[in-house]
Amino acid sequence: MTPAPGGQTVKIVITGGGTGGHVFPGIALAQELGARPGVEILYVGKNTGPERQWVTDRGLPFEGIQASGFPRGLTLRLFTFWIDLLRGFSQAAALLDRFRPQVVFSTGGYVSVPVSVAASLRGVPVLLFEPNVTPGLAARLLAFFARRVFTGFEKTSRTFARRKAVWTGIPVRREILEAQREPSLKGFGLDGDKVTLLLLGGSQGAHTLNQMMTGAIRVLNDGADPLQVLMMTGRSDYQWALDETGQCALKVVLRPFFADIERAYAAADLVVARAGAITCAELLARGLPAILVPYPHASGHQEANARALEEAGAAQVLMEGDLQKGVLAGRIHELVAHPERLRAMGQKARENYKADASAAIARNVMELAQQQQRKSA
Repeated sequence: MTPAPGGQTVKIVITGGGTGGHVFPGIALAQELGARPGVEILYVGKNTGPERQWVTDRGLPFEGIQASGFPRGLTLRLFTFWIDLLRGFSQAAALLDRFRPQVVFSTGGYVSVPVSVAASLRGVPVLLFEPNVTPGLAARLLAFFARRVFTGFEKTSRTFARRKAVWTGIPVRREILEAQREPSLKGFGLDGDKVTLLLLGGSQGAHTLNQMMTGAIRVLNDGADPLQVLMMTGRSDYQWALDETGQCALKVVLRPFFADIERAYAAADLVVARAGAITCAELLARGLPAILVPYPHASGHQEANARALEEAGAAQVLMEGDLQKGVLAGRIHELVAHPERLRAMGQKARENYKADASAAIARNVMELAQQQQRKSA
C-alpha cells in the first residue's frame, strides 16, 4: 500500500448492514476512499447479513458481528436482542482494538450501533450518514455519539443539531454512474427504438406489488405504446410472473434479481419501484423519471423519500391502494404517450442529484482521520 501524505496509513472502519440502504452508501464511500493512497478500509456488518457478499464481491475486507433489530412487541426476540447486542458490542470492541481506526463511518441501522458506540467510548470519532428523509431510530440514537451527521436530503439536516448536520446527498456506486445504455440494452435483448419500462418488484419477493405490475403489463399489451418491459420479480415469484406474461405481445424480459442493477438502470427510460433512499438516489444519478410506490410498512420513510422526489418534479407517487384500483397502467401510458413529460422529469432528476456526495464525505472523513493521526503522533 502506498503511504498516505505524511507517511502514515489512514485506517477507516465503515459499518452498516441489513439492507442495501445501509450498505451501498458505505460501498460507494469505500470506492472513493480506496482510490486515495495510504487508506486502509475495514467494513463491519452483520455476520449473517447479505452485506458480507455485497462487500466482498467488490474486493473489500469484511468482518461480521452478531446483531439483530429491536423487536416490536413483547416476544422472545426481546430477550435474544439484548444477548445479540451485548455480544455484538464485545465483538465490535475487539475488532476496533485490533484494527485501531482513526475514524468510524456509520451508515446507520442496528448493525452499526455496537460498532459506533464502542468507537465513541474509545475516543474514536464517529461520522454518521442518514440517507432517508425521515431518520430511523438507530440514526437518532447514534447522532448523540457522532461528531458529524451527513444527510441524503436537505430537509433531513434540519432534524439534527445544526452544528453537526451537513447535507451532502447520497453516495452512489461507481458502476451505477458508469453503465452504458447500448451494451445494456443488447445484454437484455432489448430494442433501442422502444421505451424501456423497468419494473422493480421486491428483491426478496413482493407478491402484491408483482401482481399489480403484471396486471399493468397485460393492460398495456394492446400495442398502442412503443413499449418493452424489463422486470425484477424476486425469486419466489419468478416462475409465476413468467406464466402471467408468457402470452404477451410486448417484449417482456424477467429476472428474479439484478445482481448488475446498473445495466437495468442504463437500459431504462421509465422506472416503477419502491422508494428506498438508495433507489431514489440511483434514479436521480441516472436522470431517470419514475413512478414510486412506497412500501407501506416502512414507518413512513419511503413515502417521505418518494414525496421529496415528487416535489422536485422527478417522480410521481402512487400508493398501494392506487395500484389496486388499476391506476398503474394508465399512469405508465400517460407518460409513454407524452415523451416530453418523461424528458422533463428526467431533467429534474439530474438537477436534483448531488454528484459530489462521495467526494464531499470522503474529504470530511480524511480530514478528521488526519487530525486524529496528528494528535496521536
